[in-house]
Amino acid sequence: MSFGVNRFAAVVVGLAVMAVSAACGSESAPDYGKYPAQRIAGDYDSQPSRARGILAESVRLGERLVFASDVDPDLKAGRGGGVLADYTGLNYTLIPGAQVAAANAHGVQGAFGVTAADKPGADAKKQLSVSLLEFPDDQAAAAASLDMERADFGLAPDNAPVLVDAFPTAWAHWRPGIPALSSTFAWKSLVIRVSAQLPDPDLGALVNMVTVAYQKQLELLDSFTPAAAADLAALRLDPDGLLPRLVKTGDSTPDRQNFAVYGVRAYSLLGADPAGDFAATSGAGLVSMAMSHNNQLFRLRDAAAAHDFTAYLTSRDSDANYVPLSGVSGATACAQATQQVPTQLTAYRYRCFVVHDRFVVRVYSATESDVRQLAAAESAVLADRR
Repeated sequence: MSFGVNRFAAVVVGLAVMAVSAACGSESAPDYGKYPAQRIAGDYDSQPSRARGILAESVRLGERLVFASDVDPDLKAGRGGGVLADYTGLNYTLIPGAQVAAANAHGVQGAFGVTAADKPGADAKKQLSVSLLEFPDDQAAAAASLDMERADFGLAPDNAPVLVDAFPTAWAHWRPGIPALSSTFAWKSLVIRVSAQLPDPDLGALVNMVTVAYQKQLELLDSFTPAAAADLAALRLDPDGLLPRLVKTGDSTPDRQNFAVYGVRAYSLLGADPAGDFAATSGAGLVSMAMSHNNQLFRLRDAAAAHDFTAYLTSRDSDANYVPLSGVSGATACAQATQQVPTQLTAYRYRCFVVHDRFVVRVYSATESDVRQLAAAESAVLADRR
């Protein structure tokens, strides 16, 4: 286990006390409120769906995306990203609009990208964005790479082409005197898009960063087989059946934020310290996670890992100064935030962890009565073996 005993001993003891308190509380029947207390399977994976396939393939790409800190150790601060495509095509999260339009003309069937920097705030001096875009075939990817370069190149009259010597088929350009370089490179049916920024307009250093990014990215793609266009609509979002283990609080429409399943690497890339989070969570035994609206399920390698992982998650919620909330039926640990974190919604005021076997579920709510009902229902859903 990668977590230090001293760091988490107090948290683990506290969780144990809360669990006993919950188990020895009132003998009355749990109050589930409006929530179902049994698994509801849903039909999100039962019929062919191109929209679902694009989401599933995008997450697969996320499992192969490079950590920026592997390119440059200074680039540890995650600055956003994730799934970049849906049934309408590529979106504008990380990629300029002109390149989005150029890519969409060739039929994007999956995309995942992230940005990282040397500092989390506006003081960042170094930054790197890497995105993987998937197309129906190799020819479409090659054409998309060229068209994306042309579209971006044409946005400024002083743009100049740049040769990336180690990757002669890559397209790249920069504006002389501006410390940034943009590049695209077609590999099989994928386009790797890289955008690098440094403190000084050193073209050699910029080319080197892009070169290392391509090298590291291709190492991760070595054994990756992109989905055939004909198979895209058959891809399953949730082959291990994780989502029905979450209490149903909304519809079951596949969505990158509200109804999806992620592997450990793709999930870690969404955080503030992607490589650090990946090392911690994978070392702790995290296998995958599912999100359904305001709730998340974490699947661990075994029950012991699930217990320790709950302590780990609890220790990371310090920004809101959570204080324990006792007597919640079915919950291992619950808490109330004593202050509102500016980056969080009001719905995160109350939080409970429900643990069953190798699964940990974290549920949130804006009110105490609702989080109690939600935790009780989640406990029943996890125990339902149907």
